[in-house]
Amino acid sequence: MKATLEIPDTLYRQVKAKSALEGRHIRLVAIDLFSTWVSAIPRGESKKDVPPARKNESLPPWFGAVRPYALKVKSHDMKAVRKSMAQERVTS
Repeated sequence: MKATLEIPDTLYRQVKAKSALEGRHIRLVAIDLFSTWVSAIPRGESKKDVPPARKNESLPPWFGAVRPYALKVKSHDMKAVRKSMAQERVTS
C-alpha cells in the first residue's frame, strides 16, 4: 500500500542522512518504525496481557544498534547466544 505523509523538512533531512549512514532505504526505516510502534505494548497493559510474539514478526526495539546483525540470525534464544559468544572467543 502506498501512503503520503507530510513530514517536517528538517526531520526528513535528518532521517535521510541517518538512513544513508546506515545504508538503509528510508522506506525500510519507516516500515521498521511502524512495525515497532504497532507491536509495542499499549499503555496500561502488562506483558502477560499481550500474546507471545510470532517468529516472523520484527525484532524487538531493544535490539537497537545490533539490529542489522540480529536480522541475520535465525534464533535469539540463550543457547544460540552462548554458542555465538563461544565462537567469538575461539576466533579472537
